[in-house]
Amino acid sequence: MSLRIILAGGGSAGHIEPALAVADEISRLKPSTRCEFLGTNGALEELLVPKRGYRLNKVRKVVLPRKLSINSILFPINLLISIIQAMRVLRGSDLLIGFGGYVSAPAYLSAFMLRIPIVIHEANAKPGWANRLGRPFAQQVAVNFEEVRRDWPGSVLTGMPIRSSLTAIAKQSDRAAVRAQNCKAWGFDSNKPVIAIFGGSQGSLHINQVVQAAINQLSEFQIIHAVGINNSLPEARVNYLPLPYFHDMAAIYATADLLITRSGAVTCSEIAALGKYAILIPLAHGNGEQLYNAKALESEGS
Repeated sequence: MSLRIILAGGGSAGHIEPALAVADEISRLKPSTRCEFLGTNGALEELLVPKRGYRLNKVRKVVLPRKLSINSILFPINLLISIIQAMRVLRGSDLLIGFGGYVSAPAYLSAFMLRIPIVIHEANAKPGWANRLGRPFAQQVAVNFEEVRRDWPGSVLTGMPIRSSLTAIAKQSDRAAVRAQNCKAWGFDSNKPVIAIFGGSQGSLHINQVVQAAINQLSEFQIIHAVGINNSLPEARVNYLPLPYFHDMAAIYATADLLITRSGAVTCSEIAALGKYAILIPLAHGNGEQLYNAKALESEGS
């Protein structure tokens, strides 16, 4: 009998990419398993999940209010609606795997009420509220950082699920040829240094502005820059290639000599796994997890 597994994680690549990596591996190991995703409207999963061939079921986005506002009053109502929607999707499934993000909280509550087993993966060095909420209901919790494993008794240190196209980079025997091929595709000279700049999956308006202000002083470098799918695209010039989004991260990691980026959990894990030089710019949002991720990576001597 084939299994039906729901994977919940959305809003940013830090939640979506590990979920996609796990779904890909499940599908490889057991092709009869049916993997589906739970997400929200207007989020990055709408772009990434269907592109990888998986069904995306959507529920109402529920944002935890961090200060008193009209959203504080609407929060319980929106959460209830999202739970009801999630229950419709989860009913009849065999397992829920949650990766955090707004969509995971109603998913955990729905799965608990439907008596569906729950597995949680916490990617950050400082766990988010959704995974903290779901942890008591979970049969198994996997974590990415040792300090989280110590704080969460019973959890398992698994590290970060990383897409196979990235792990393959470390095994490439023809790295120079691959780098030269990528540089040629971007209009770069493979004999000159390449810097990749990306402000997380949504891009960073502030980083974009700093890059544009300094672009004339960076002419000795070749820069490929992901500005974010919702930000305006600057004009390309010699040694500068702006893109809305890096769809082929394997090419970026295989070619760039330096990364300037946010310190999301996925990015930090990929940098550590591939041994890349990086300048990390933590995003001050949520519960400040990106600062903790960057400090953890620095303390490991990576």
